[in-house]
Amino acid sequence: MPRGALRVAHETPAGRILVTDSLTYCDERVSGRDVVVAGSFAGAAAFPLAYEYGVRALIAHAAGVGREAAGISGLADAEARGLAAAAVETMSARIGDGESVWGDGVIAFANTHAVALGVAIGMPAASAARRLLAAPEGVAWPRTMDRAQTLALETPAGRVMLMVSTSFVSPENARDILCTGSHGGRVNALPLLATPPRGAVVFDGGLSRDNAGIGGLALLDGRGIPAMAVASASARIGDARSAWETGVLSAANAAAARRGIAVGMTVREAARRLLTR
Repeated sequence: MPRGALRVAHETPAGRILVTDSLTYCDERVSGRDVVVAGSFAGAAAFPLAYEYGVRALIAHAAGVGREAAGISGLADAEARGLAAAAVETMSARIGDGESVWGDGVIAFANTHAVALGVAIGMPAASAARRLLAAPEGVAWPRTMDRAQTLALETPAGRVMLMVSTSFVSPENARDILCTGSHGGRVNALPLLATPPRGAVVFDGGLSRDNAGIGGLALLDGRGIPAMAVASASARIGDARSAWETGVLSAANAAAARRGIAVGMTVREAARRLLTR
């Protein structure tokens, strides 16, 4: 799917089902008539990207569920807003790949609003999305996602900056290690290819089907960018501060390995190695 794409997968007089690789691609093309099926993780840190446009209902990826169930925390958040939401089982679909969530995904979690509309555990995501077209039209919510960067560590050699998503990288991050809340799929590596940082920390998203949760590490390796993934059980996906404080690495690309980074290392130790070598 082209970067930024929102494909209409199904349309009725009642509304549309839109498929996208990432909720960061939600914009004025999304309205309260739309059910969005996304490759993003189903977290409270990700769903606000869709709330801003009045989405009708959401289906996303469970991302290994992970520490404190952060991978599906968006379901309760959506429920509090009166929105139906569901998440597909981690290994059933490729995280960061909306078409896989739509075509391969199997529902593993659903909030009570989704269940009331007939969404059931074990149901194909495409069938669940069609049921969610019966949900009330959505209304736009004020923007709540914090797009700011936070300094975690500063040394003479460079900085570690925390940010919720790789999408918020800027040219000022060229000397920085970026510790993010994003999963490590290919879709989240693309912004870093456009504005390369010194290094990047992402989440493994429970790896998911075809190891898609760390698929972006190879892309970054091709540009010589050290990149590493945080085990989903060690920190809360979507929370860069959690990755920095408790994250343990489950994967690292070759560029990171050449700098002494290894699986099992803490994020703090890995970042300091990158800043001293």
